[in-house]
Amino acid sequence: MQAWTDLGGGVLVRQSRAYQMNSVVLLDPAHAVLVDPGVLPSEIEDIADRVRGAGPAATTLIMTHAHWDHVLGRYRWPAARVIAHDRFAADLERTMKLIHQEADQVASEHGESWKQRFEPFRANERVSGQHFTKVGPWRMVFRDAFGHSPSQLSIHLPEQRVLIAADMLSDIEIPLLNVPAPTYLATLEALAPLFSGGAVETLIPGHGTVAHGAAARERIDRDLRYLEMLEREVSAARHAGVPLAETHQRLAGMPDVERHPDHSMREAHKRNITLTYGGTETAHAEP
Repeated sequence: MQAWTDLGGGVLVRQSRAYQMNSVVLLDPAHAVLVDPGVLPSEIEDIADRVRGAGPAATTLIMTHAHWDHVLGRYRWPAARVIAHDRFAADLERTMKLIHQEADQVASEHGESWKQRFEPFRANERVSGQHFTKVGPWRMVFRDAFGHSPSQLSIHLPEQRVLIAADMLSDIEIPLLNVPAPTYLATLEALAPLFSGGAVETLIPGHGTVAHGAAARERIDRDLRYLEMLEREVSAARHAGVPLAETHQRLAGMPDVERHPDHSMREAHKRNITLTYGGTETAHAEP
């Protein structure tokens, strides 16, 4: 696995050894933008070294959502301005116990440790809905991206035709729901015209490989198919009075659930069924 991928024009992606999570670095001498810098301490330092080498006059952090693996790098840039969803602070506070547990575990699994304890923080700029902004030379469009996290944003760089998709559109994970499927479906349906109309040529998922052109368009079509089938089949079972346990059995073999041999999605798919059925099983809060 190659840690760094240079997409040109100052857009770089660094993939972590932990869950193949992608951090995005937008480098320019005037202004660097770091999206979800992480995950391991050594990897955060590697990102800091790359940014330091470019010598930007200013640095901004963007957090796509408040899940533990996406927020751990905040400590390394304490003076940087932070942009996140207006629900971010509340979402972060709600999951602090999980953040500490997962951060300690993942570092230990990779033979590393944290020099300091993760502390909650608030964004300097809070956005929601569809929000157009410019950070240094970088023009970007933020959009609510609900379905996986209540604080999730996607980030579109229209001039580069890049979509930073947060925890969506992965080639190794199915959509991971925190609410029933229709919410996630609506998020992807709103993004689909960007792909079909050519506004997005390069897709950077939160986890997995970067996709270009037709492969990027297939990625969103694939997740739409999964969610549409999940919603259709679960709704039919529920309206027919089929119990949840039997619905799990019926849909366990649904197509395109297992996408990567090292990342089993069986339990994730089961939770998706429960949430879409109307159950109360705990939503996804990790990769």
